[in-house]
Amino acid sequence: EALSHKPEQKRVHTMVEPREEEFSDVSEADMNAAANTSPDGLSYVADAARDALNEKHGMYWRLAWNVSYGKVIGEILQTPPKHFFVSEQLDYDRAQTHSDYLPEKMGEIIARAEEWVDFTSLGPPDGKFLDAMAKGLKALSDSGRPVVVRILTGNIIGMPTDNDALALALCKHAEYALPDDTNLKIWIGSWRKGTTWNHSKIIAVDGKYLLQGGHNVWDPHYLQKNPVRDLTMEAEGLVAEDGHVFANRMWQYIEKKEREYWNFLRAPGWVPMLYHSRTGVCQWPPSVTPYPPMYERKAELVPLPEAIERGEIPMVTCGRFGSLHHDASTANPSDSAIVAMLKSAKTSIKLSLQDLGPIAIPVGGRVRALPGLGWPADYLRELGLAMYERGVDVHIVLSPPNSIPSDLSATQANYGNGWTCNDVAAMIIRSIKENVPEADEERLGGLVGLNLKLAYLRSSKGACDWENKEGKSGNHSKFFIVDDICYYIGSQNLYVANLAEWGIIVDSADQTQKVMEEYWNPLWAAAYENVPETERDCNIDEILGSLDINRNDALQDLTPEQQEAALLAKKAAMAGGSANRLVVWLKSAANLRNADGVGRGSSDAYVVISVVDADGKVVSPPQRSRVIDDGGPNPTWNETMFFEGLENPHSCTLKVKILDKDTLLGVQLKRDDDLGSGSVDLGTIEGNERPDKERCWSRCFSFGNRKPAKGRFQDIEVVIKDGKNEDASLFLALDACGGWRV
Repeated sequence: EALSHKPEQKRVHTMVEPREEEFSDVSEADMNAAANTSPDGLSYVADAARDALNEKHGMYWRLAWNVSYGKVIGEILQTPPKHFFVSEQLDYDRAQTHSDYLPEKMGEIIARAEEWVDFTSLGPPDGKFLDAMAKGLKALSDSGRPVVVRILTGNIIGMPTDNDALALALCKHAEYALPDDTNLKIWIGSWRKGTTWNHSKIIAVDGKYLLQGGHNVWDPHYLQKNPVRDLTMEAEGLVAEDGHVFANRMWQYIEKKEREYWNFLRAPGWVPMLYHSRTGVCQWPPSVTPYPPMYERKAELVPLPEAIERGEIPMVTCGRFGSLHHDASTANPSDSAIVAMLKSAKTSIKLSLQDLGPIAIPVGGRVRALPGLGWPADYLRELGLAMYERGVDVHIVLSPPNSIPSDLSATQANYGNGWTCNDVAAMIIRSIKENVPEADEERLGGLVGLNLKLAYLRSSKGACDWENKEGKSGNHSKFFIVDDICYYIGSQNLYVANLAEWGIIVDSADQTQKVMEEYWNPLWAAAYENVPETERDCNIDEILGSLDINRNDALQDLTPEQQEAALLAKKAAMAGGSANRLVVWLKSAANLRNADGVGRGSSDAYVVISVVDADGKVVSPPQRSRVIDDGGPNPTWNETMFFEGLENPHSCTLKVKILDKDTLLGVQLKRDDDLGSGSVDLGTIEGNERPDKERCWSRCFSFGNRKPAKGRFQDIEVVIKDGKNEDASLFLALDACGGWRV
């Protein structure tokens, strides 16, 4: 209890004047630290966060927040690494290798496990992230250790996770396939409740090792040309247990929803449907229990001062569960902690963020917040009052609007919400006027450029650190420093989004200075200090002249046509990903060979389907049908698969592979037999041009049945070849869901 609950003795902000003879033994830095530290060792910044958490969110102590300790390992993990950020330029020679160290680090930490691995992320891993994770699991399996592995993602509206496909990709990886007798017990789950889903990014191992921050695990966004920039931290110690416990609550929700009877009547969790709640879970091997166990704390607590004495760093972990909270008055602890940190600032606040404004759209000739969203009033208030009342310097680095990495489209990845630095600055100044009605107008004008400085992310090479200067470098960091003594790093954006988040307040002046040298100082120099004044991203006259502009959602001010456009944009933004979709109706096969041999029954066939681009790269996770036991040469599946977010589908190919499941009484006997493969050129299917009006998924799917409803399906016979039998066929029907945008 000494770790988290406020002792009765209050810290004293003043300090007794030291005697002259004490100066030789006590440095000025030590005296300042003593004056700014609570009795149990927290700085006034972290202490303010703890006070706010205790006062409003006591019921979530050691569930969604905690005062803990640990050690930060190595440098802050940046992608691309800092040498590209400071002095070198990303080029084609290193386009595919510049940040490989990050997925390798993730896999290496997973492979350390003796008992338990928790992995949480927004979406499933792909590319090198998937490979590194599979490699880590294979190393664990080869060790023979009986490790529990819980892999959890969000079930995003329009971008659902296919847990079965992810299990297949990880556990039957082409290079790192797990044996059927592995001692690992793996659960893969995903969830959504309303507009809340998981957004935390945690790898916690054995309550000892921790990796957490802002990185998603998407290869094209981070590991290829013109990548988005992001931060993650590695830590060891007691703090790792809080990551496991935070994941517990989300797993409990998945189990609760999956156990509800009516849930079994719904469409599978990977099918994009607009249900209020969506969950899904699968297991590997299939013989393990349906739901994973809950992590239980094991470490022995010691008082925080004792932990600090032995070299540990105080850390306040803080998270939020969004719609999983039941009482709005005590919900979302991390929001309160962040407000308290900003409110405690005495000298400076430094922020590196994607944005402060909500997702925006152009309406009526200017940018407006999407309907239902708004600006973060609490954060804007504290930033404004810190400057106006206490003279605090506020420096902010933002992502440029519409920052798109690699060769992705704006519908696949957009790391700028649409607001300019002038917009953000104007909203902060406006918040001062709203909270200090008598605020002096001349003084307000003087804050911009003196206390308040904003800039878009740049490197030493300019707005785009990619060799050919295409696009702009996006910023996905969720990082801020208060008074150069304490910093937050985690998954929580400061713009409004009611997602499940988790992060850490690292409470150490020395560690903060180290991170400033590694990251903030070169970041700010490139974004602001080294930029000629005439080229900087804020214009004082434009800011002060736009204070009365309403940048919040105001549908009542729009024409019916503008309202419709705004609502359609909101639907697209919430869905995320490309609007190009494909439905595959898997019907049946004919003339499959019997891989089991004479007298041993017939093949137990299943189909794996994937979409690849012109270069043969998989662009959507492979999906697998159910197994038809003893289906003979002509099995029938009559089920559908959904592929979303397809970029340039006209140039893609649908790959199909039929296999024979080799098991006896549920035990895998050998590697599944290959019954043959085939393909379909998606550019040849009918109806792939988008008409004027959108079609919806409900037209392609009947509730409670995996058989598609009537739509514009095109029947296709795919020739299946396996080198032995050239007469087999697979019968499909494909629907482009109203046509594809190029």
